Amino acid sequence: MAGPALVLGAGIYSDKEPTPVLEGRLETALWLFRNGKVRWILVSGDNRAHNYNEPLAMRRWLIKRGVPVDRVVSDFAGRRTYDSLRRAQAVFGVRQALVVTSDFHMPRALFLARAMGLDAAGVPASTAELPLRSRAAWMSREVVARHLAVLDRWFPPDTRLGPRETTPDDPVEAR
Repeated sequence: MAGPALVLGAGIYSDKEPTPVLEGRLETALWLFRNGKVRWILVSGDNRAHNYNEPLAMRRWLIKRGVPVDRVVSDFAGRRTYDSLRRAQAVFGVRQALVVTSDFHMPRALFLARAMGLDAAGVPASTAELPLRSRAAWMSREVVARHLAVLDRWFPPDTRLGPRETTPDDPVEAR
């Protein structure tokens, strides 16, 4: 797989630290990067509110652990799984990606990625160590979201795209 790791957001706390679910995703992406499986990481998440910035928190977490600044690209408009995947393709020029998300979320993410023609493989972050109550809450949310994904497949939502952004895969003269 020549593309990046695409890390999908999963919440941050008010102190701007990732939730355990998001931290699991980031740890998986970090492992992929350190082991040469990907050349760069695209972090995608919600940034709608002034005091809530998932991509920035994700970027800081990765850089703090040694990923070079120029190898972490942020997508600040990945409000939903569909948006993150569509923007990776249209705004960041991603054609192939290793989608990094939680085990319970992976089927939906890959369903949507493949439906839009993205060559995607998944690398799941385990949530087995989460408390049962927390895991049950995430799984309940996922049941509803999977039904909505089928609708997204047939009736694609209006995704804010914006201009093409540069990535580490772009030729040097394009950056």
